[in-house]
Amino acid sequence: MVLDWASALVGTAALVAVVLPLRAAAGDDGVREVPYASSTTASNAPGSYGLRTAAAPAGHRNDPLTADEIERARNLALTGDRALRTMSEDVRGRAGAPQYVSTDLAEGTAADGRRAEVSFYDYRDDTLIRRTVDLATGQVVRTETASGVQPVPSGAEAREAAAILLRDPSGGGVKQDFEAATGVPLTDVRQLSVQAMAYRGAAGRRGPDAECGKHRCVRLFTRVKDGPWIDTRHYVVDLSARTTIRLP
Repeated sequence: MVLDWASALVGTAALVAVVLPLRAAAGDDGVREVPYASSTTASNAPGSYGLRTAAAPAGHRNDPLTADEIERARNLALTGDRALRTMSEDVRGRAGAPQYVSTDLAEGTAADGRRAEVSFYDYRDDTLIRRTVDLATGQVVRTETASGVQPVPSGAEAREAAAILLRDPSGGGVKQDFEAATGVPLTDVRQLSVQAMAYRGAAGRRGPDAECGKHRCVRLFTRVKDGPWIDTRHYVVDLSARTTIRLP
């Protein structure tokens, strides 16, 4: 089934006073994306899915998903699909599994039982896959796919976007600002607090961001951990092409 989902909105960041969108993804290890109750600590390594599919304790029908339910839903969404589990590509370009994005409590749960919607992004062909899992039966009851749809980036995607920026010559200014603020060089993305939101190029635009929307692109909001914000408002990272774009 082809989806007709709404695209994420474009936002900007300010250096001193930054107001983040409510749906911007947190990129710090152990921090869950907002508002999704998704686990950013589970492994994304190829072959790591399908290991825990036993029933987990569940809440009432409309309670937020528990951590065990999220993990189980994520595993169940891939267990029965060998092609998706072995032939997809994650945000780092590794073949073997799609990039996990989020898990949500499915709408209509009160009538249909306790179900979870699990979203993955396949960087092999820029496709979003969303699967609805019945947590009581362990079955996938619905699969939806779409191209050109950009959900809120996961924490793993935010961190990878920051790593791409830092490897690019365009990231030199971020490194300079970090060293000026801390007195130490910036050598690893883990030295930063990173958040991201999906970015789509303007319709009809022929600039370097023209593919954003078809490609998976993000804008970053970065700061020194427990310190000041670093201005990255002029940069967009194309995660599909693994390139950095500087906007006018």
